[in-house]
Amino acid sequence: MSVARRPYFFVSTFLAFLACAAPVGAATRYVFTTFRGDAAADEKLSVYTSTDGLNFKLLSDTGYGGPTGVLRDPSIMKHTDGKFYIAYTLQSWTTSSTSFGIASSTDLETWTFLVEVPGGVSGAHFTWAPEWFKDSDGIHLIVNIDEGSSAFSAYDFKAKSDDLKTWDPPVALGIGPNNIDTFVVKSGATYHAFSKNESTKYIEHATASSFHGPWSWVGKNDWAGWGSGKEGIALYQLDDGSWRMFLDCYGGCGFLYADSTNLDEWSETKTVPGGLSGTVRHGTVLRDEMGTAGMAGGGTAGAAGAMNGGGASGAAGRGGAPSDGGRGGLASGGAPMGAGGNGGSSPGAGQGGTTSTAGASASGTSGAGAGSANATSGASGTTGRGGSAGRAAAGGTSAGTTGGALAGAGGTASATNAGDDSGCGCALPRRTASTPGLVALAVALLALRRRARPTAPRA
Repeated sequence: MSVARRPYFFVSTFLAFLACAAPVGAATRYVFTTFRGDAAADEKLSVYTSTDGLNFKLLSDTGYGGPTGVLRDPSIMKHTDGKFYIAYTLQSWTTSSTSFGIASSTDLETWTFLVEVPGGVSGAHFTWAPEWFKDSDGIHLIVNIDEGSSAFSAYDFKAKSDDLKTWDPPVALGIGPNNIDTFVVKSGATYHAFSKNESTKYIEHATASSFHGPWSWVGKNDWAGWGSGKEGIALYQLDDGSWRMFLDCYGGCGFLYADSTNLDEWSETKTVPGGLSGTVRHGTVLRDEMGTAGMAGGGTAGAAGAMNGGGASGAAGRGGAPSDGGRGGLASGGAPMGAGGNGGSSPGAGQGGTTSTAGASASGTSGAGAGSANATSGASGTTGRGGSAGRAAAGGTSAGTTGGALAGAGGTASATNAGDDSGCGCALPRRTASTPGLVALAVALLALRRRARPTAPRA
């Protein structure tokens, strides 16, 4: 390619980049963590995934049971560090338990025990079914604690540290005694609690304007028409904004679900398809956004994505499988401390280079897109994005030299939204204020083109 044509090539490439820069939506996967039953071999963590929030397929029977060898009622949450966390009951239902367990994972399959949290309630005999709840003031766990004679009440544990290893003492939530499996969601300014009444065996509904109440019971007894004998409530929101509830029918009627558009009116219960009914027990579902497949190998390879979990400390998820630079991997959780993403193993426009992973302190050309010569100022693999043409995998905060302009463009704005990637074919974040910068870059490239034009001799 001639020197005169080279700037035009860069301009064309950039315009093509802009053409595909509009967000194309995000793919969602739903992650269901559960256990299988009361036998010792079944009190272990099983993980299922789904693309529609209803038809789940087994990802892994992990075999994880923690230090006690028993895991029941697992609740899943994704933290700002990109890791997945489960809180769970750590003794069988016939064994006294005065604490609950927390474990973490980067890939949903290999789990590491984090901490055992004491129940902290005097006279407690059972400490069951902790449920994650995120509010504006931080991360909470709603734990069902028996205060004597199986009179369960809901207690709020608030995380004291971001590593989730230390917790404030429990505070009564104002639901109970005689309520179990309390699950809370917030819609607008209203808190909605669903809880099993241990006397009537019905799932009942309460609302409040504050997390700690006071709670008003707006659905008592068989208000939803579901009948008795249901427990293990788990709510999650679908892509269209509606809600789905999973229910464990311990009376032998299987594993059920019901749907609602407003949390107040619900459908009748139906059996969860796919052979799960009668196989799985009390668990929860995480709605997990992830980037969709990209174009020309750029895509979300190496992008954090809501699924791949970029977050604090620059934790970025791995990209797709080798030579698959256009997808975020399904089982890829956030790598620790700024490790960059794998952008595919074959070099090329928009793909990551052959080194696959951006370095811990500077990206160099590892994972850099074609057209970016150095981008060595990448901040510890801040986002780990697979490059588009001329875009660095690590997304440096300043442009590299010799064709590295776009390498710098992928930096700070991308890092801001790591963990919430739109799945655009060119790996742009969903929410970005970098459009003026891109326009300025286009102007600069056009100016470069003009300067590079050969000057005709004067007559």
